[in-house]
Amino acid sequence: MTPRLRAELVLLGVTLAWGGSFLVAKDTLGTLAPFSLIALRFALAVALLAALFGRRAFALGRDAAGRSQWRAALAIGLLLWAGFAVQTLGLRETTPARSAFITATYVAMVPLLTRVISARPLRKRVIAAVGAALVGLYLLTDPGSGGANRGDWLTLLGALAFAGHMVALDRGARSMAAPALAFVQMAVVAGVSLPFALAEDAASSGGFTGRSLAALGYLGLICSALGFLGQTWGQRHTSPVRVGLIFSLESLFAALLSVAIGMEVLTPLQWAGGLLLVAGVLVGEVPD
Repeated sequence: MTPRLRAELVLLGVTLAWGGSFLVAKDTLGTLAPFSLIALRFALAVALLAALFGRRAFALGRDAAGRSQWRAALAIGLLLWAGFAVQTLGLRETTPARSAFITATYVAMVPLLTRVISARPLRKRVIAAVGAALVGLYLLTDPGSGGANRGDWLTLLGALAFAGHMVALDRGARSMAAPALAFVQMAVVAGVSLPFALAEDAASSGGFTGRSLAALGYLGLICSALGFLGQTWGQRHTSPVRVGLIFSLESLFAALLSVAIGMEVLTPLQWAGGLLLVAGVLVGEVPD
């Protein structure tokens, strides 16, 4: 098995786990407030990574190059926190499938952001991809039944933050050790979420149950710690285009699972919108 194939299989496993996370997070928000969920989820991830890698989790240096790595890692972590914060707030007011499909637009945003940052003209393929994704997004929000709600708009804002995170990660992942970069990202998300979690504690609608503890284990240990470790390692051994193609499957998996277990029902128009959105992602990512 080649290193690229191994990396892509790891990324596919990460994608499947993340697809299931939309349903688990939606269910857990019934008993835990949003920032409490994020803080606990990523605190578990920090603990697991520290246990697995020990000093290697703190492997960023203290010299000039190390300080530059720390700054880059902290910036990457803040972008990741912004994505999860806004996405989780949005998930309270939208469905898992809609959240997953809208979040998938970050893959189409990546080439757009890359071109804007580098001041390069947009390719016609990227423009077509973004256009298809926008039409799909419009259909997905079921305009005949009220259209997009606040949760959908928050999720779209979260997708923009995730796109920024992927661009920054692609630039930083190749110069930093995967365990250290993953650890810093998890620590930043947990640390920044903590004061918000303490402030919202009184508004929490429930507490800890066996179900919520199992959900935290899945979200924190599998989706966060192992998921972002796998993403950070996998992106070093394949191209951003192939990473984007693999990650585009996340929303389809989430939607199929959500409908299969009866958590929601999607109309034919919404399915068409979701598939068109994914098609837009693929048009933007498939090489010429």
